[in-house]
Amino acid sequence: MLRRMQTSRARQRQELLRELATQETIHVANSSEVRAIEAIKALQRIQDGTYGICVDCGRNIPAARLQVKPEATRCVGCQSEHEERTALRRGDWYDVQARSA
Repeated sequence: MLRRMQTSRARQRQELLRELATQETIHVANSSEVRAIEAIKALQRIQDGTYGICVDCGRNIPAARLQVKPEATRCVGCQSEHEERTALRRGDWYDVQARSA
């Protein structure tokens, strides 16, 4: 009886690990797709002449930010405000409080 329970638990663990591995694979694939889409959007902004200009305030995005995050569409200040507004709409009030502390 004990042996069967151990075998059953081992199977459950294996199934859980398979499911987690599948979810991780999907996450990585989605992340790659998102990065590819962001790169395409950045190329479009280069062609439009809007690359490096903040979509919110219209000021130039610092070169250092673009080196770290070439797909950035907002300056650091506007990005922070955007994230706070998004968090408030989702109801993540605690997250906003933690960042502003």
